[in-house]
Amino acid sequence: MKVSHRFAISALGLAAVAALAAFPSVARAQMREGPTKDTKRVVVTAFRGDPEAGVQLADEIRKRISSDFSIRTLMPVSKKDIDNTLVSSGYKPDSALNPNDVKELSKLVRGDEVIDGEVRRSGNGYRVTARMFLPRDVGLSQPLIRTEGSNLGDIAKQIVHEYDLARKQIPSNQDCENQMRAQKYDAAIAAARKGIQSYSKATIARLCLASAYQAFKNTPDSASRHWQDSVLAITKAIDAIDNASKLAATLQYDVYKARHDTANAMESLVKMMNADPTNSSLREQVVAELVNSGQADKAIPFVKKLVEDNPGDPQFMRTYWLVLRAAKHYKEAVAAGEAYVKADPTAADTAYYYRQISDLNDDSSYAKAAEMAATAVAKYPKATDLYLMKAQNELKAGQLPAAQESLRRALAIDPKAKNANMLRAQIFVGMNQVDSALAAVKSDIASDASNKERDAQYLLGLASTSYRAAAASKKAEDFQKAMLLAQGSDEVNPTPQAKFIAAVSAWQQLAQSLQQGKNWKCTDARAAEGNLTVVSTLMPGGGSVDAATAGQIMSAVPQAQQYIDAQNKRLCK
Repeated sequence: MKVSHRFAISALGLAAVAALAAFPSVARAQMREGPTKDTKRVVVTAFRGDPEAGVQLADEIRKRISSDFSIRTLMPVSKKDIDNTLVSSGYKPDSALNPNDVKELSKLVRGDEVIDGEVRRSGNGYRVTARMFLPRDVGLSQPLIRTEGSNLGDIAKQIVHEYDLARKQIPSNQDCENQMRAQKYDAAIAAARKGIQSYSKATIARLCLASAYQAFKNTPDSASRHWQDSVLAITKAIDAIDNASKLAATLQYDVYKARHDTANAMESLVKMMNADPTNSSLREQVVAELVNSGQADKAIPFVKKLVEDNPGDPQFMRTYWLVLRAAKHYKEAVAAGEAYVKADPTAADTAYYYRQISDLNDDSSYAKAAEMAATAVAKYPKATDLYLMKAQNELKAGQLPAAQESLRRALAIDPKAKNANMLRAQIFVGMNQVDSALAAVKSDIASDASNKERDAQYLLGLASTSYRAAAASKKAEDFQKAMLLAQGSDEVNPTPQAKFIAAVSAWQQLAQSLQQGKNWKCTDARAAEGNLTVVSTLMPGGGSVDAATAGQIMSAVPQAQQYIDAQNKRLCK
């Protein structure tokens, strides 16, 4: 029979008095005196880590407390009471609980304080960490020891010794909390400082001290009290003792938010989460804060852990998908999105497909984006926008006939589909049907005149790209394409850039043609005359783009004009 168990029995009556002769005199004194209404009850459950050692160390700690403290001051909750409560709550006896479960257990067995920790095998001995906390809040925690040894009884002695010292802060901390509730913050500060004086490593009293200073932020003299500096100084002192204090990190976060110090605020949030890894709500808050502050990359490991800890949970899978999207990890985002709708098929709505197709497009996976769009239109055959997205990605993937067909289907649903004419123009350009492309652009402007500048800029961009390609290929037909696109842009919205590209492209065609002048026919002379007219008409307005090039070309125009006139006269009778 355990010592703590015998204490519980002796408190029920005198029947077991005869058995007292077998126990130490201190235990007998405790048994005769019995607990009072002021006796504090400490809960010690099996330490986490090594199952056998965890149970043994908890037993040793309870025995040590029973022998070292007067029962009028402190007593351990008996192992029997703990195990009975565990069993009635669906746990096995001697279960090693996480801190939040220990907190709930403490409420059931009327515990005032808790000692918990971890014990693991280390060579021929054990590596142990222990702490105390107050059951009303796991965050009100005080580290006790971190040690290694081969004898669990000796380790228990060290833990209880440090626990005895750490408890000296508790009365002052209680006073601090009472003064806080009364909004007597200076008195609360004085009480907390008294607690720190009683135990130099006090973290619980320091947390109350920091909270008292934080309370000044809502008072008229908040500026003069320098509450932010005080809170940071105190919580950093706590960090030096306990770098896993969630409450210290929470207080720091409040200061950094007040200072608009985003980097340090995010660091504090992460510390809060790491200090309470089983708190899914907190993790979601951290993820949201990181994403909203533009640090989605940092949120990925945390939300991934949420998914791993909650397999098959669609909500967490959706969060993971959206965080990956925010971080622009497009390949991973698409895969996460597919996993999400596999877990919840109802989530595959049009918005889901828009996002997936957009992400594949942003990842330059145009063929896969077109495939995703094909899946989407099969499910939503009346969704014009999905057909347009399909056509856009087919165009980018070089699937021009397929793009034409997708666009045709979109227009069959909605003949006035937004941006359809511009998409048609892009497809025609890809098929080298420049005249048709220009007609589509003009149709777009006719449907909405406000598109004029945008469409002209679009054509100018195509003209620039085409000119660069022509400069590389040296082909007259490529220069012709660039010239027509630039002319189309200038007709819609005149600019020096469009005039210059059209004139230079016309000159390049003309220069190549002049080299073949002896083989000209009338059609060649007429074409050369047309190109020269473009140069003569547009270069004066576009020469400012590159004055040197414009000057060289314009100086050669008279001689070219003379030659072309002669050939026209000779060939075109």
